[in-house]
Amino acid sequence: MSSCYANINCDAIKNDVYNTFLIEKNSVSLLKNFVSEWAPTQWDLDFLSKCTLGQTVTVKVGKPYTGHRVPTESECTFKQQDLGEFFRFLKTYQDTSAFQYAGYTHLAMLNDTAQQFHTFDWSWAGLDSVGSSKSTLWAGSAGSFTPCHKDSYGCNLHAQLIGKKEWLLWPPEYDLSPTRVPYEESSTFSLVDVLDEAYEKYALKIVTNPGDVLFIPKHWWHLARNLETSVSINTWIEVPTDPIDRVKEAITRLLVCSLKKSSEDWVNPGEDISTPHENEMFLKHAITQCRRDPTLMDNSSAKDDSSEQCYFVIDKAANKSHIFIQRFPLTLELPVSSENTREQTERADNIVDTLVNLIVCDNEIMNGITEKMINCKFR
Repeated sequence: MSSCYANINCDAIKNDVYNTFLIEKNSVSLLKNFVSEWAPTQWDLDFLSKCTLGQTVTVKVGKPYTGHRVPTESECTFKQQDLGEFFRFLKTYQDTSAFQYAGYTHLAMLNDTAQQFHTFDWSWAGLDSVGSSKSTLWAGSAGSFTPCHKDSYGCNLHAQLIGKKEWLLWPPEYDLSPTRVPYEESSTFSLVDVLDEAYEKYALKIVTNPGDVLFIPKHWWHLARNLETSVSINTWIEVPTDPIDRVKEAITRLLVCSLKKSSEDWVNPGEDISTPHENEMFLKHAITQCRRDPTLMDNSSAKDDSSEQCYFVIDKAANKSHIFIQRFPLTLELPVSSENTREQTERADNIVDTLVNLIVCDNEIMNGITEKMINCKFR
């Protein structure tokens, strides 16, 4: 694992982080004290409270993990709170029995009263077109965390502003039993207890301090935990293979939306999977973007027989559902009941990977599959 990690404190690479790490190295990299003079690193909790009053965000409340168990999102509670009040609250909050976390707050969603919050960009990293509107805020008390997951697309550039954060990371090929249940857009979670010694001993462990920047390549597993009151911001850097992964994500979203039962806990709290037809539009948009780059498509999978049929079958007695394409017989097993939901839904990845080239290359197949997924539901 050490060969995947670079601890760097070098002014020579400033303004060229994009080329140095994304293009050349593509390795997990910690840039020590790299942005100590960047405007956001001058913020404190008083400033953040003042410029975000009146902005409502979702705050997660839960128990810090102890020993070797990370609580799931469903074991936490969620509340709506004024962000300015939340920053004021963090100044004095010292309860170690419960954490509070306002994570994944898109700065673009904050209105004009937070104007001072929108005066920075990521040009120091060679990302001249990336400003605050493409940035995300993470703020929480000691013990707050983001569970182990990997992002569907983009590289993660994460800057620590206040406090300390601990990271555990594993390379994409490491088997942490990926699952899409509970579903969260662009996040694949791990089914295993990653803090068990069998997994933790292989983790790359990093602590970020104020002024540090952590570069996480695409598809790397990561778990983040705040060691003390912490504030950080990040942005995701688009990479050439993202369009095809957005198609896969749109298929997964459509499958979850169409197959879940309203009584089943398939979706993370606060995640809105929209209607089937809205998700179909997401899929069509993702496909349109893919078709603009022919190098992303595997045309060997394209249909060459206009009479080819695709259809969707639900077999409740066998507790299975199937998607069939005449020349590509595929089976996707999904639960009719909530039993073994996680284990069975993992198999969705197999069909998603197989379908992606077919539907990108052929409108008829795409329309047939999406229509069947939308109309055949476990309700």
